[in-house]
Amino acid sequence: MATKTSKDIRSESRFMVLRTVYARGTVTRAQVSAETGLSPATVTTLVGELVEEGVLREAGRISSQGGRPTSTFQANPARGALLAVDVAETYVRVDLFDASLVRVDQERVDLAPGTQSIATIAERIGVCITVILARHPELEGEVLGAGISLPGQVDPARGVDVFAPNWDWHEVPLMEELEKAVPVPVRIDNPLMALATGELWFGAGRRFRHFVAVNLGTGVGAGIIVDGQLLRGPGNSAGEWGHTTLVWGGRACRCGRSGCVEAYVGVEGIRATVAEIDPEHELLAVPHHRDFVERLMRAEAAGDPTAREALLRTGDYLAAAVGNLVNLLNPEHVSVLGWITRYAGWELQERVRERIAQECLPGPSAALSIEFTEADGEGVSLGMAVLALEGFLERVGLPSPSSPPTPVVPAAGRGPRTGWAVPQREG
Repeated sequence: MATKTSKDIRSESRFMVLRTVYARGTVTRAQVSAETGLSPATVTTLVGELVEEGVLREAGRISSQGGRPTSTFQANPARGALLAVDVAETYVRVDLFDASLVRVDQERVDLAPGTQSIATIAERIGVCITVILARHPELEGEVLGAGISLPGQVDPARGVDVFAPNWDWHEVPLMEELEKAVPVPVRIDNPLMALATGELWFGAGRRFRHFVAVNLGTGVGAGIIVDGQLLRGPGNSAGEWGHTTLVWGGRACRCGRSGCVEAYVGVEGIRATVAEIDPEHELLAVPHHRDFVERLMRAEAAGDPTAREALLRTGDYLAAAVGNLVNLLNPEHVSVLGWITRYAGWELQERVRERIAQECLPGPSAALSIEFTEADGEGVSLGMAVLALEGFLERVGLPSPSSPPTPVVPAAGRGPRTGWAVPQREG
């Protein structure tokens, strides 16, 4: 492991301060110091930097016993705005946040079924951004950046989507089309890293330094947080747990392999389980993923034996797959996120909790906690807003270690991109 430099340590400390302020709302320097473990002098310096850049602001003063009033600080919503873009297989959604990470507005368009090109996706993103910013003329020149989540294995350092099986994307260059469509600096990532970032800032990351954020949806993955930092790997593909083998020689997976975790606990995996139990069940005629899962949960609650058996088997598959993560990584906590958790009933959750102890070794499972957290797409948007904010901070010289690397992919025949002046504070 590489030795951390003083710059690395300062970046991590700044990240801890920012995360504390954003998560708690309004804080004193002493509260930040107590929560982060940083020295009062370090907190004072870092808070001062962030106030000078306008990211934080003094919120007021509170009286202290026998001394001068103590200043309180909070995120500054007036510093600018952030765009968070969630591109899924069926829709493009753009959320507008202020700099305090409060959602201000939203625009969404549905995508036609079938394979999409990056040019088409960029055009849809551009339309949504144009519409949403037209409703907020006061933000002209005040948008600090955009975070764009795209499906598949996204490599931010190279600016490419390495593999998105639903659209048959392989090594698809992203940045040139996105930069043409989006009028502010762009950060790209995938939904898994976005969800894990949101959980790191606002969820389990406030209580644990070693945890796993499992994403359940059409696809399946795991965001891995080690010592308070999101594990990305050299190609940003750490956490592709959904494409590890659960059943040797098992079901075909959309990645082209067989027996993957996703083929058993992703939506199509759950559908396959229903089909194995009752090939004629009426649920199999429900095409839309969310409708299928919602109706499956309702059927189970109504006493449908096929639905109940399918959920019990899915719970067993999920417990076995999570147990592998726990044995391998020894986390303190597992957060189960993703839109499926909005519908996941008590039966499925309890089945997973019951079976985890059987699937894990005694040591790793001894103090493990597991929590199902409803996300339903909000986590992806919030995570991408955080990454847009981190991209802005990096550009003004205040980097955070959780942000992905900036892509460096100069287009043929073009010089460096111009016209991206960072919005400046008045005065």
